[in-house]
Amino acid sequence: MKRSTLPALAVVLLALAGCSAGTPTQTSAPSATTAAPTATPSATSEPMSDASCETVLTDEEYASLAEDGLVLDPDIFVLDDTMQSIIDAGGLGCYWARSGGDIRVWYAQGAKTSAEWDTQKQSLIGAGWTETDASVAGALQAPDVNDPDYLPVVTYRDGVVYYASVANLLPSVKALQE
Repeated sequence: MKRSTLPALAVVLLALAGCSAGTPTQTSAPSATTAAPTATPSATSEPMSDASCETVLTDEEYASLAEDGLVLDPDIFVLDDTMQSIIDAGGLGCYWARSGGDIRVWYAQGAKTSAEWDTQKQSLIGAGWTETDASVAGALQAPDVNDPDYLPVVTYRDGVVYYASVANLLPSVKALQE
């Protein structure tokens, strides 16, 4: 029994020694590389860190939502996989609903690199999304496969992807007005 314990202990100690010896070397090399990419997202992280469901839209849009009886629901009911992917990647997801009604509004935004956006854009186009400039320049609109009242749109600006359940919501996003 002691023979099997000693080799196992030796393997663990060697592994730990190998990990601790390799860590400083790896940390110093990537930190220089990491510093450059971190500088780019920090510019886009500012709007993301301040973003909340209570601040991303214009005052006029919030007034319109209230007039329609729509209230922000903390229990987000996600509209589709595109919205879910934004939230899963650490993005913001918002859902307004009216009690007893079928009118709902979904919104999401999340940080993405331009390479990530290019990949997602090609995937969406391959899934039937079409380019449209109806709401904002460069937007993609989902195909009419489920409910024609909800044709989500996405667009990308300055390191952030924006998602809305209806095209006319995107022009009310403050960050897209600048």
